[in-house]
Amino acid sequence: MSFWSYRTYVQHEFASELIRFHVIAHSDNFEDQTLKLHVRDVVVDEMKKRFSTANNRKEAEEIVATSMEEIKRLAQDQIQREGKDYPVEVVMGDFYFPTKSYGNLTLPAGDYHAVRVVIGEGNGKNWWCVLFPPLCFVDSVQTLEKNEVARGLKVFEKEDVEFRLKCIDVLKIFS
Repeated sequence: MSFWSYRTYVQHEFASELIRFHVIAHSDNFEDQTLKLHVRDVVVDEMKKRFSTANNRKEAEEIVATSMEEIKRLAQDQIQREGKDYPVEVVMGDFYFPTKSYGNLTLPAGDYHAVRVVIGEGNGKNWWCVLFPPLCFVDSVQTLEKNEVARGLKVFEKEDVEFRLKCIDVLKIFS
């Protein structure tokens, strides 16, 4: 199997299990970029509590579906607190994302299911993470108790899996 077909396979496998979170700023000016991060923070903080109960993507989608209006309200409230009057659009759908790494996990470019928050004209730089399984929530990585069952997506069956390209090893391009 070629690297390209493997990459496509991985993208499709992950895409079927993930929900990404995408916040797009009104513009690239400093105030709008800061506002984008503040909107992100209030939404992620609220969703963290709700996603702690989701065991799979279907349950996570149900949480999102029942939370869409609240996500919009949280974003609007933050925008108003910062003295702006930008409209907010919150949608769930399939969107293209470039390659992105989250710690040791790299998601290839491709279409992913996502919750998208667009602030104002949505012409600014954006921010994204994985909403489910909860990779947005830095403090959600926990050690499980002896009889506790893990929730969310199990990325690999074995620990310490490393994918490498033979041509890079042979050419010693990266050390």
